Amino acid sequence: MSKRTFITFGALLFVLAVVIPWLAFRGSGDANTGAEKVPAHLKTGQALFQTNCGTCHTLYAAGTDGNYGPDLDELLATTGQAETPEAAEGVAERVLNAEKEGVDSNTPGRMPPAILNSQQQKEVAEFVGATAGAG
Repeated sequence: MSKRTFITFGALLFVLAVVIPWLAFRGSGDANTGAEKVPAHLKTGQALFQTNCGTCHTLYAAGTDGNYGPDLDELLATTGQAETPEAAEGVAERVLNAEKEGVDSNTPGRMPPAILNSQQQKEVAEFVGATAGAG
């Protein structure tokens, strides 16, 4: 074999073993990769949602694709309304009530009440109220 064949083979091996994996894994690699950037005051609510709600619920701003509960972007979108603080507050109140009381909690497999403490519930409700339907 010629020297040129070895060089070509070595270059191909380098591309396959180093360059392609580097390109595939150069992303941030954290849980928030698919999440939308949110203002600093909503970051705690976003993290709590991802951890405690994202398995069941889809919410674009959290980067979650839940497979059991309703898609909150569809359910809570403020369709037909301008994005206003009042609309976001109304959605947040709905979410807070669902977190406190649960949703059809007497039926197995439905959302139980009080998964989070009251401060965490407020943070998640504020995050969802400000972001639901924005995706």
